[in-house]
Amino acid sequence: MTMTETDVFEKLLPLIREVTGAKAGQVTMDSNLMTDLGAESIDLLDLSFLIEETFGITIEADEFERQAIANIPGGLYERDGVLTPEAIEELREALPEVEPDRFQPGMKKIDVPSVLTVAVFVHLIQRKTAAREFPDSGGSDMSFHHRSTEDTEKGDGGVQK
Repeated sequence: MTMTETDVFEKLLPLIREVTGAKAGQVTMDSNLMTDLGAESIDLLDLSFLIEETFGITIEADEFERQAIANIPGGLYERDGVLTPEAIEELREALPEVEPDRFQPGMKKIDVPSVLTVAVFVHLIQRKTAAREFPDSGGSDMSFHHRSTEDTEKGDGGVQK
């Protein structure tokens, strides 16, 4: 059975609290892991490992970058560490959970993790667990716009925003 947004959030919450030290009430779907919860780059790596252990999926350090590059004609993602306009547009589309104005011209590649929210991880986990559960159903598509039918019908799935 595919995990709902609420299921994933509730299972992810203690992992986020463990790596950030945040209190339960501080963590919402819209929480930015770095600016709101105080995570650092190493904490995101720790979170990825905990997610892998808990959910049985793999999250690559360059997960979002690889997907964006795959969707950019010619694959030019950055020049001298600065994201190309095409990369910025692709990331805006690829990460709808992030406010579009967080991706500005001149944004550095190294700054991409600073825009990640809890919702980004919840939806990534949903996609990856569905792909594992239903490998031939198209669930392996890394489309960043996927939401389960159940979550869409429920609205926010009861998740605190």
